[in-house]
Amino acid sequence: MAHDQDRDSIKSPSTSRESIKSRQSETETTPLLRKESDQREADSVGKSKSWSGAVLRVLFTSFLVSLSFGVTQVPLIYVIGLMTCEEYYKTHPDPGDVLGRCRNPTIEAGTAQSVALLGAGTTLFGVVNLFFTGWSIKRFGIKSALMTSVLWPAVRLAVQNVGVQTGGGLGIIIIQLSQAITIFGGPAGYLLALNSFATEIVKPAERTATLGRLQGVAFFGTSLGYLTGGLLSDIFGTIAPFRVTLGLFVISTLYVWLFLPWLPNNITPEQLKKTASLSAFFEPLKMFVPRKWVLQDGRVKREHGILLLGAGAFLALLATGYIPVLLQMYATDVLDFGTTENGWLIALNSLVRGLFLTFAFPAIITNGRKWLDRRRRLPQSDKLTREHSTSTIPDIPTDPNTIEPGPIEAETDLEPTEPPQPSPGEEESFQFDLLYARYSILIDGILTALATFATQGWQLYIVAFVLPLAAGTGSAAKGTILQMCSQRERADALSAISLVEMVARLTATAVFGLVFSAFAEEGRPNLTFLANGALAVVAFLTLLVTRFPPRGARRVEEVEVDEE
Repeated sequence: MAHDQDRDSIKSPSTSRESIKSRQSETETTPLLRKESDQREADSVGKSKSWSGAVLRVLFTSFLVSLSFGVTQVPLIYVIGLMTCEEYYKTHPDPGDVLGRCRNPTIEAGTAQSVALLGAGTTLFGVVNLFFTGWSIKRFGIKSALMTSVLWPAVRLAVQNVGVQTGGGLGIIIIQLSQAITIFGGPAGYLLALNSFATEIVKPAERTATLGRLQGVAFFGTSLGYLTGGLLSDIFGTIAPFRVTLGLFVISTLYVWLFLPWLPNNITPEQLKKTASLSAFFEPLKMFVPRKWVLQDGRVKREHGILLLGAGAFLALLATGYIPVLLQMYATDVLDFGTTENGWLIALNSLVRGLFLTFAFPAIITNGRKWLDRRRRLPQSDKLTREHSTSTIPDIPTDPNTIEPGPIEAETDLEPTEPPQPSPGEEESFQFDLLYARYSILIDGILTALATFATQGWQLYIVAFVLPLAAGTGSAAKGTILQMCSQRERADALSAISLVEMVARLTATAVFGLVFSAFAEEGRPNLTFLANGALAVVAFLTLLVTRFPPRGARRVEEVEVDEE
């Protein structure tokens, strides 16, 4: 019965408001309300159990697809080098099969140019893929968008197999042109779709922790992919990783289709019509536009929370995005690390980061929220409880079994601006996610700055081990922005943060590559760690002024709709 009431309240604005008013008129001692509360609590527990298996399958999907993307990363650069060498000796005297045959400045320069062009194409098409996936989620549903993001990379690998088999300059061109397929499916869009899927099948309180787990499991898959790709190339030849990866993507697509549940695509005819326009692709960018909110006392105030959160996340990722490359560059140029030592260094860093995000980060988020509630003794207006909350926003169920497949007709008229309420008696401090994002990047900055004093190999291994212990800023930022927006805007919010992450990582490679080069010329490359740490402090200060909209506030557009 409780579910029927929930569905009725969602279907009609007038019905929803009447239902809410009638519930508020009841006292907490009313037997009927107590029965309804108990029933919802039981339903919440049942939903958690029914989705636990789905969460595990989503985590395995993250591992499997990340493994698939990682297998060809190392062999791809090696193959391009071989094909450049092959093309060079078509017009130059060939010394034959001798050691160092391809170690030629012209060949190395050509390889670098081809790889740079490949990377530029990947970046450009990856950004477009991010917008395309966000649009697909809204128009076709999350699972369809996820399957698309996994299927099209299989097509790209099929084309790349042809390129590797062809070889020479033509083979390089085929591989470079194949990156255009990334528009329809690539790592950026796949992560967005998977994150969106995960946020829909878990309770609101578990979203941030689940996003961290997804990222941690992805690290495991990527690391194993790098190792697998190298071994396959050495044992079975350069074409082997590409054939294996093609099979992995096909398996991943079948796995998503067969084992992940279908989620309802609750979209109104008006929203469906909007997705047909070109402007729908750029909806994520609108998330950063400050919006007017009406406070409980009637005052109108423009909120900049999402904009400041995006700026802070950008600076945080800009400060940390170059660290894996910096560790290798510093180890090679200053400490004389070889390929093996560098491999162990980055493997250690990735392993610790994956373990931390998969196991420690969720525990920190869960216990941190409880600690903050006890520590700060938050007033009732800052807590969400089902039994005492005065919110006028109806609960939004996430279980497909409790949501009707038809469009939600009231979504455009009564749009929730607060996170769905937790189960009875469950108090949740949504402030802790933002608090973690702030202080994790501050700790990361301090640890990174201390790496300036690393002068021996064993010290750098300690740095590689310790730095991931402050990870999770990006996942916490995603969890925070989901709490700042309505249910309808979740896909756009995740797209916006994902776009920020992509741009930040690209900028970090370019900016700190130049910074490292400049410090290296002065004989002080270790100061690059200090520069990264200083920028992390700037990110902390930016996140420090980031705030949630005041409790009970509503966007101006929604107030106007209600008045009409």
